[in-house]
Amino acid sequence: MIVHPWDISSDLKECRLIALAQFIAAVRNEVIDLFDEELGDTRLSLGMRAYECCRTRIKEVAGSQDFPYLSILTPDGRFTFAVGETPVRYTRNDPECLPNRKIVVSHAAMQQMQMFSDVNPYANVRWFFVFDTDFKSAADAVYFVGYSELGEILCQWQIPMEDSVALVSDTTENLSSPVKQDKPVVKIKKIVTDKDKEDDGK
Repeated sequence: MIVHPWDISSDLKECRLIALAQFIAAVRNEVIDLFDEELGDTRLSLGMRAYECCRTRIKEVAGSQDFPYLSILTPDGRFTFAVGETPVRYTRNDPECLPNRKIVVSHAAMQQMQMFSDVNPYANVRWFFVFDTDFKSAADAVYFVGYSELGEILCQWQIPMEDSVALVSDTTENLSSPVKQDKPVVKIKKIVTDKDKEDDGK
């Protein structure tokens, strides 16, 4: 088994896979926060909502400044996006037991794979982000897995989600020193009553 996806395809860079897994996990987390059993939500309704929300959000960010390498191959049906030129899908499953129906690719994905089949022996690999997690959990374990046409695992890499925190500032900057301030003087304010005013007038 080949260990790393980027050993098969240069499109599948580690930083790209981590960023996408983190993005999908964040959307899943938002949906899970809305889960309401008292309202009638079930495992099925949560799964469908999570999938649809992830699909919608991936379509929204495809080609954006944050995900310039991301494009959409099949917007509906067997929803498929591309990382660079490589077709990719996502699912919540056990990576060792992916349902056979998942291996069937969309027409657009098949066309994309056939474009490179003459020059790349791994062009027909079915790539998936696989969230191996409880349905009420955003991401216990996330894998990026490449399957053969028969569903055999050719490559499986666990995405290090704990290392995927995006820094919003440059940590090499010098932090400003705290400003020292004197303690404020606390005074009790005298409340002036009508009687005080009468006494002052005498």
